Amino acid sequence: MTAPRADDLLYLLELARTGRLVDAARRLDVDHTTVSRRITALERTVGKRLVDRTTRGWHVTDDGEELLRYAEVVESTLHAVSQLGHNARSSSLGGTVRIAAPDGIGGTIIPDALVELRRTHPQLEIELTTATRRFDVTSRDYDVAVTLERAKSRQLVVRHLTDYLMGLYATPEYVATHPPVRTRDDLADHALVWYVESLLEVPELDIFQTHVVPTRPVIRSSNVFAQLRLVTAHGGIGFLPRFLVMDRSDLVPILPDEVSARRTMWLVARRESLGLTRVTTTIDALIAYVATLQEQLGVAAPPPAPRRYHANRR
Repeated sequence: MTAPRADDLLYLLELARTGRLVDAARRLDVDHTTVSRRITALERTVGKRLVDRTTRGWHVTDDGEELLRYAEVVESTLHAVSQLGHNARSSSLGGTVRIAAPDGIGGTIIPDALVELRRTHPQLEIELTTATRRFDVTSRDYDVAVTLERAKSRQLVVRHLTDYLMGLYATPEYVATHPPVRTRDDLADHALVWYVESLLEVPELDIFQTHVVPTRPVIRSSNVFAQLRLVTAHGGIGFLPRFLVMDRSDLVPILPDEVSARRTMWLVARRESLGLTRVTTTIDALIAYVATLQEQLGVAAPPPAPRRYHANRR
């Protein structure tokens, strides 16, 4: 059998990550017909079908999944070689790390942690995707995912990132111009801000009626930053995570001893990704940074012990 071309494996890897020929071609800086042709050539070489077309895009077959492990090694090796001259005397990591996170923490704490990481590793490239939905943590679109759900799969490695508190917040102006809130029952006289529950894809956040009041909030948004803006515009009382309000002086807590919820964030990575030093370094950096914020998050705890990985630098 003719040996596969190493760069053909990279075409397969990008199609697996994007699911679309056009998107893979854009990332590879080629025409989409070139991606299709190279993958067809790779299938012919190995004698197996590697991708299938579905209504949701291109999906890698089981045989294709086997090749992706080697494709990632090729990608990392090529990057390491390209950095030899540039980085001969530097311990800085290179390559790209792809991170997925929920909107809230993905738009606040995670970017700050990544900036700190790049101060140490300026050659590292970062792609951060945020959304209020469940991520397919087994997907090769991401190297690391921050999730509210503790994933259960032998393909994945899961580490605790942090717990955090949620509570009710409003502006002093809102409090001064609306009926006082002394007990949970008083909330019935107020505009409460929360998610559009029918659009909420994260079961761990389906907690409003059990943790706040058993009625439907009157102001709803699918985006937590829109919720925050509705509250800071004096529109009502929001049930917000501490990491979204911990640096704000324009909000005050409402019933902090009576209404709250404690949630957990997890870091999830595919097991084979731990062979990439840039991935394990990113995981450790995120955990170390968030450990410095435990008091602000309302869950003060000692920092975690350092985690040792057995992996080659890539």
